[in-house]
Amino acid sequence: MKAITQRVSSAKVCIKDKTYASIKKGILAYVCFEQDDNEEVIDKFIHKILNYNFFEEDTSIMSANLKEIEGELMIISQFTLAAITKRGNKPSFHKALDSKSANTLYNLLLKRLSDFSVRYKSGIFGADMDVHSINKGPVTFLFDI
Repeated sequence: MKAITQRVSSAKVCIKDKTYASIKKGILAYVCFEQDDNEEVIDKFIHKILNYNFFEEDTSIMSANLKEIEGELMIISQFTLAAITKRGNKPSFHKALDSKSANTLYNLLLKRLSDFSVRYKSGIFGADMDVHSINKGPVTFLFDI
C-alpha cells in the first residue's frame, strides 16, 4: 500500500461539479493498494495515519498527531500511485491491485476507520473526482506500507 498524505487547512472532493465531501484542518490521504496487499496493511495504515506527528503544537516541531489536534481525515483512492515511472514516458500500472480487490480493501479501510474516534470523509472509489486542497506548510509525506 502506498499513501501520499498532505497536511491541509481544508480539502474537498467534487463529483460532477457538486461537492461530495469536505474537511477542515487535517490530513488528505491518497491511497493505493498494490499486489500482495491484504487486510494487514489497512491496520498498519490506520495506526500510522492516526499517530504520525504531522502537526506543530506550541513550537515549530512536528509533535502532534491527528487525534491530538482533533483534525479530520479525507481518504481518496488513487491507483496511479502504483505507477512505475523509471523508464520511458508511459506509466506502467502492473503493480496496482486489480480493481475489484482494491475496491474491497478500500471499503474495508473506510469501515475500520469508523471504529476509531476520528472524523473522516472519502471520495468514491473509481469515480472521476476533482480534489481541492490547501496544503498547510506545505507538508507532504509518502508512506510505503
